[in-house]
Amino acid sequence: MNSSGSLSNVMDSTGHTMGQHFDTGILDLRENSEKEPETDALLYDLGLSESKNDLKRIQLQLIENASDVDVEPEFSDLDTGWAWMVLLATFLGFALLGGSMYSVGIIHNALLERFQSSVALTAWVGALHTGILSLGGLLSTAVVDRFSCRTAIVCSGLIYTVGYMATAFVPCIEAAIFTCGIIVGIGGAVGYTAVMVVVGFNFKRRRNLALGIALSGVGVGLCAFAPIMQFAKDFYGFTGLFICCAGMQLNLVTFGMLCFPSELEKHSHTLRQKQSQRSAQHSIAIKRKIVPYLKVMLNKGIVCLCLSMFFYCTGTYLLFLHLPKYITTKGFSENQAASLMSLSGILTVVGRLLTGAVANIPNFNEVIPYAGSMAIVSIATLVYPFVSQHYLGHLMFIAFMGIFLGCCYVVTTTMSLKFVGIDYISTAIGLQFMFGGVGAIIGPVIAGIIVDSGGTYDQSMLVAGICIFISAVSGGFSSCFVAKQMDIHTISVERPGEENTTLKETNFNGCTSSIKTNIQLTG
Repeated sequence: MNSSGSLSNVMDSTGHTMGQHFDTGILDLRENSEKEPETDALLYDLGLSESKNDLKRIQLQLIENASDVDVEPEFSDLDTGWAWMVLLATFLGFALLGGSMYSVGIIHNALLERFQSSVALTAWVGALHTGILSLGGLLSTAVVDRFSCRTAIVCSGLIYTVGYMATAFVPCIEAAIFTCGIIVGIGGAVGYTAVMVVVGFNFKRRRNLALGIALSGVGVGLCAFAPIMQFAKDFYGFTGLFICCAGMQLNLVTFGMLCFPSELEKHSHTLRQKQSQRSAQHSIAIKRKIVPYLKVMLNKGIVCLCLSMFFYCTGTYLLFLHLPKYITTKGFSENQAASLMSLSGILTVVGRLLTGAVANIPNFNEVIPYAGSMAIVSIATLVYPFVSQHYLGHLMFIAFMGIFLGCCYVVTTTMSLKFVGIDYISTAIGLQFMFGGVGAIIGPVIAGIIVDSGGTYDQSMLVAGICIFISAVSGGFSSCFVAKQMDIHTISVERPGEENTTLKETNFNGCTSSIKTNIQLTG
């Protein structure tokens, strides 16, 4: 029938044009056809009842083609059931990952005492440890995309264990750079992004709150790791310290086994497989596989977030690696330094939980906690050297750093979702962590070079403060590239010479309007 053919052509064209912007409407169309009998009556009144099957077929085609669109459908297992067990596993996983990552200062002191090498050379261990953890974000993304978050976390625990166990018996600092710097760093790289992404795959409505709870595990880990590692170092010595670290990180295998793939993760994996299969049918298969990732990398908002993470990690990892040594140079003991690090871990839990709760408020702008927390940390760091002669000054700095340091990580996922869809969220986060990894390597080494060249740790702290301030500016600037969100809840049908009939309404940033689809009847 000519009307059916015209309808199909017009709807195909319209669906292709609007698909990239109106992905939510695709699902609404399916529900509209199945659940609302008045739609059928309207089509009958308009003389389009014979086109009903064509319309449904077109709708199904649009849904099937949604793999090219940033669609995040609803699944019954999100925000409920086993998702909470996954959240517990990720909380404990972040405790191990974060405790290891932010306790590198204690490892740095142990290596300095054991091998008596220069500060700059020894700093490479901690720099590579934390740097590769972030720099290898795309490695974790590849494992997640190819297998699952569960596989990535389990592999992370195994590699961590091997690296720490090998470090316990190294004969020189160069070997420690390889085992504790590179191998342990790769272990963290494989797991860190996966632990964060798996939370996004299990929560939607409460995603920010869930991320806040999961990431608060970093603070718990820091709170527990710092005194435990200091105790292990004092009681068991250098070898015992790293054997204890290996034993603790082996628990990541257990936590990873609990992270069964959710329906959303399976759906995302299926979409990527379909895209790969379609790409393989063309002579430009490699190009088609790379293009979606290039789009993520060239997204202006993601670029701003990458630069922000680079400068943020440059400053913060410089702080964490040299902070215990800095405190002791001011006349305080190693136990006092470990206690202050533990306190920062407790406060980090509070800060991340509060950030997750606040960011979960509807229509809340995540740029505020993201860039705002960075700005506060930068100001506190710039002031810190001028009050570090007094223990109260250290307490004040630890309080500000503990509460605000990890706030940006809580909203990293939702900040990224402003620019990319859920199907490529692991790529966006992995890319940001990769830039952060470069900064994590550069920052501690710069501080070591400054000290070895006759400078002071005070100057290193000022460098850290400046870097963190630049990251706050870059993070805030990303809001300039947030695309306006549009949700389709309407398709209007218009006959020649008649007013259009609106089936539903369209919401465009809170404003209501209608979308008109002209259907020419030729027969």
